Amino acid sequence: APRGAGGMTSRAVAAVSPTVSPWADYVHTTSGSPVTCASGNLCTGVWDPVVGKYKVFFLYRCHQYALSHWNGVGQVVNNQVGAAAFFYGQNGQVLDVVLPEPTPFTYDWTPVWSIRNC
Repeated sequence: APRGAGGMTSRAVAAVSPTVSPWADYVHTTSGSPVTCASGNLCTGVWDPVVGKYKVFFLYRCHQYALSHWNGVGQVVNNQVGAAAFFYGQNGQVLDVVLPEPTPFTYDWTPVWSIRNC
């Protein structure tokens, strides 16, 4: 049976691993294996479709980090000492301010374009 006009009914999208700029340390973990977020870090977990695991970034150095290929629900822990983290949207607007709290919570990364951890 024909699959539509010219066979273009669906289009494969290549999986791309999420990244931050400037570069930050990270580890891969399964969803059932929490990662220890050391004091002084903002730890962010985002799904990495390339390896089928969460990619957890340890944002330690004070920067505004540009996010690439961050989609869907992940986790965040702000284990910094006295420093709020700011999540920004496409137009630079503040989406959320995350106060220091060593307990992880779920977060939808899709609208977030950058993070400032200090």
